[in-house]
Amino acid sequence: MTTTADGAPRTTLTRGRADLLAVPADRLPAAGLREALCELYEIELTCLAEEAGISSRSGFALVAFGGLGRREVLPHSDLDLVLVHERRPSRDVREVADALWYPLWDAGQGLDHSVRTVDQCLAAAAGDVSVALSLLDARVIAGDRDLGARVVDGARRQWRHQIAARFDELVAATAARRARAGVIAHRTEPDLKNGAGGLRDVQLVAALAAAHLTDASAAVSGTDVAAAHRLVLDARTELHRCSGRPREVMHAEYGDEVAGALGLGDRFDLARAVSDASRTLAFAADQAIRAACAALSSRGPGGLFRRPPARRPLDDGVVDHAGEVALARGARVDSDPWLPLRVAAAAARHGLPVAASTLGVLVERSPAPEGRWPAGALADLLVLLGSGPAQVPVIEAMDRSGLWARMLPEWAAVRDLPARDRTHVYTVDRHLVQTAVEASRLTTTVARADLLLLAALTHDLGKGRARDHSEVGAELARGLGERLGLVARDVDTLVRVVRHHLLLAATAARRDPSDPATAGEVLAALGGDATALDVLAALTRADSLATGPGVWTPGRAQAHAALVMSCRARTAAPEEPVAPTVDAARPPGAPDVVVTPGATVVGGTHELTLVVPGGGRALAVTAEVLAAHGLEVVDAEVDLRPPGGVRARVLVSTRFGDPVDPRILRQDLRRAIDGGLPGPLRTALDRRMAAAPGYAQAPPSVLVSPRSDADGLLFEVRTEDRPGLLGAVVAAVTAAGARVDWVVVRTRGAAVEDVFALSGPGATLGLARLVEALLPAGEPATPT
Repeated sequence: MTTTADGAPRTTLTRGRADLLAVPADRLPAAGLREALCELYEIELTCLAEEAGISSRSGFALVAFGGLGRREVLPHSDLDLVLVHERRPSRDVREVADALWYPLWDAGQGLDHSVRTVDQCLAAAAGDVSVALSLLDARVIAGDRDLGARVVDGARRQWRHQIAARFDELVAATAARRARAGVIAHRTEPDLKNGAGGLRDVQLVAALAAAHLTDASAAVSGTDVAAAHRLVLDARTELHRCSGRPREVMHAEYGDEVAGALGLGDRFDLARAVSDASRTLAFAADQAIRAACAALSSRGPGGLFRRPPARRPLDDGVVDHAGEVALARGARVDSDPWLPLRVAAAAARHGLPVAASTLGVLVERSPAPEGRWPAGALADLLVLLGSGPAQVPVIEAMDRSGLWARMLPEWAAVRDLPARDRTHVYTVDRHLVQTAVEASRLTTTVARADLLLLAALTHDLGKGRARDHSEVGAELARGLGERLGLVARDVDTLVRVVRHHLLLAATAARRDPSDPATAGEVLAALGGDATALDVLAALTRADSLATGPGVWTPGRAQAHAALVMSCRARTAAPEEPVAPTVDAARPPGAPDVVVTPGATVVGGTHELTLVVPGGGRALAVTAEVLAAHGLEVVDAEVDLRPPGGVRARVLVSTRFGDPVDPRILRQDLRRAIDGGLPGPLRTALDRRMAAAPGYAQAPPSVLVSPRSDADGLLFEVRTEDRPGLLGAVVAAVTAAGARVDWVVVRTRGAAVEDVFALSGPGATLGLARLVEALLPAGEPATPT
């Protein structure tokens, strides 16, 4: 008998494996290699079984699971085998087992083996979820087929019967595995087997399908999942072949060779392809888990089906159904191109996943957006981007299904694009989303939260092209800003921020931040745009935090703060809000409360003119009545100066598209001003406030400055929008003795930027009351 280089006996198995691995990848690709190895092992194991006396009537069966069970044999993986017997004497079992295992060990084959009866196999599966999962892939290789089938079929039947009791354990094990191995799409050296989006996730989907809890292709097309599975499996196969070891982690040193074997160019092309495939697999696994959870929740004792849960309206055409965002029965799917964005915003706002069936319907039937975005669509995008970490799974679901690029075609170029800088822990598209997550925590530090969130999403859109990504990104930002409906001045600011998004970080690292010349150069680059400086200061921090650990260090933060302070000292003071003039008065003979619907009605947005007698208290009550009616104040200009009364132009959103009934609104306003908010309206307001999702990422801030138009103070309030907010603020400052002269309300997505002009002796005391009204218990405010 000849020997191998390491002294092991050379057998048919070792020769056959060596011959197969000697064939280059262009002649024997990954799938062909796996198929050939599977055939080799099956032949050798069948021969060994026959030599050991394992026949169809022997009372023994050789069962394979793992890679050989799935017919996914990799070059250097262990063989997973169990010798099943019918309670034979220990001596007989030992002799047969030795006749099987020793030749495999002599051939240098790694082996995960066991010897069990049928009952022992099923007991092991019942006690360990990993064993149960592995036996779902089992198949009989040799021996007594009926005996082996009792293990294979029994394990699958037991899995179906026990899944309700074991589902939580399965989900916990999946989460623990993913936490240990990380997310494949976010790792420069990913674990192709155990990471999120790896081969274990494929097996998870198959296990849930085997339990009859989900359709493996319900969330993503079966073709996409199969192609993604094949790519990751091929990459792992070539990693084994290139490294000569049973490796699971794609180290950079093997990237180019594996990419060449798969015909993918270099390691960066490989990384992009694997990232795309793994995200498809991770998304499919997540959707399968949710579908399984919903299926189990619908079953009562004895497998009986419970009554379907009620649908809770979230937005126009959008409902919460069984803990998932779904389409309302009357949703205008075929004619409303902005419905997918409303679905995404509602999912992020309420922290819910989007139902797989909803994604499928939207992909199939929702028309692609064309032309300029309506204001409501931009508001929904800002709500989504301002929702913090909740936006990540929502955007991922939209992206995997193809809806995200339909809304933002510029996204396709950076989708799954790997970062060339090793400090980046994310792909470019995921980095943009993470920057929006970080920016959402800074929205109350800037005057324009909307521009900050849009800049976070777009600042690296120019990557992946031959030219400077900042210049390309600025061109893309201009087109996108115009399409989103921004005014020309805001488009210019967004373009400046994207073009110079590296300016502050690079300048603070290389120049003296306290040098006036340094600040002058920064301001010159920004064209003296104070708003751009304000947004860029927050974006630089968000971008650094989203890049990776160790990028936003205390030293860099200090240099950044010094540079920004120096720049702000050289810019003009921000423009003070102008007191609104609302030309609305009560006509002679008209009722004391006038509600005039405006001519402009866009979707669920309505313009109202209100004339109400009284002062600050009347304004607070008016705001409460609007909130109790479900009217969300989008923009408002309110004048309470002489000749007196509340005169207001208000843009309200009805959320569900219902028209405003001026008669009922006027009646309720009159009753509330005369005697306070009626009981039914108070109940409705309390219910709406309790149901509103609390998803604020940034702490509220209140900026205080002296008024230039009169004696008193200006309070600029930046916080998360919520039902009853305007009424609560006005009630707080009037209770402190301050007089409200005028108010300007601006809502940008989920953030409000309200200015209150106060006068009277209570104006200063009103600040404390105002902050108290704004904050949830236990959270700090940021008065400035």
